[in-house]
Amino acid sequence: MSADDQATVYSIGLCHCSCCAPEGMSREVVERQVNASHPTGISHGWHVSEEKFRTGQDNPCPCESAPGRVHYLLCC
Repeated sequence: MSADDQATVYSIGLCHCSCCAPEGMSREVVERQVNASHPTGISHGWHVSEEKFRTGQDNPCPCESAPGRVHYLLCC
């Protein structure tokens, strides 16, 4: 699997993280990949948030620098 086929975390905090993923990747696969690469250490791990991004953008939203990719906000 190439990096183009994976969800890549680009920002991580205590309770939220953001990742860039291929458009069309399911939420379940995004969550599984993010939890595998950045485990939270708690039982329920990262999950795609129902919130919008702090900027007011929908979740997910288009990636500004890579066509065919989207950004997800996750929380734990």
